[in-house]
Amino acid sequence: MDSQAWDDRYRSTDSVWSPTPNEFVKEYLVSLSPGRMVDVAGGEGRHALWFAQRGWEAENLDFSPVAVSKSRQRASDLSLGDRFLGHVADANSSQDFYLAPADLVVIAYLQIPASELARAISNAARQLVAGGILFGVWHARENLVDGVGGPQDPALLPTQEELASAFSDSNLVVSHAGLRRRAVQVGGETREAVDVVVMARAPEMVACG
Repeated sequence: MDSQAWDDRYRSTDSVWSPTPNEFVKEYLVSLSPGRMVDVAGGEGRHALWFAQRGWEAENLDFSPVAVSKSRQRASDLSLGDRFLGHVADANSSQDFYLAPADLVVIAYLQIPASELARAISNAARQLVAGGILFGVWHARENLVDGVGGPQDPALLPTQEELASAFSDSNLVVSHAGLRRRAVQVGGETREAVDVVVMARAPEMVACG
């Protein structure tokens, strides 16, 4: 889907995504001290808004102007305007983030082909402070046969090997990588989705002399 198609989707309903953050974003990142964070391809801004409410300077980046506008309005409604920025940009471009260098970048469910995703990860990595965190969660390739939901095109479902290569090529040090299961409701029935979660850091600065 291009940005126009996503604009149409975001116009069609009040909320395309849940207003609450992804459970793995909360689990892995809730204990971090506030700093500067960017949510890449953040849609209506649920993660950036959650971090802003927790005292972070937060930026929501998405290529849909409609989604970014909705995120800005929600930030205003929550009186978060002094800690929240909305930025229209393509995730796999080389465009700078407003809040770079950032302490944290989140990439949640950016389901695009592997080559494009690698560019998005590389772009995010170069905008981290030394020791900054890049956290990502995706519908995994395993979801096609062992889970539910997400894209049904395998080209849009990253493998652990593809992600490992992209993070390594971006000079990131991975502290956690693996599959996680997440309960979802489908037709009144509880089922499981299979996600792949990666948490990594930019290298620390090495003192000279």
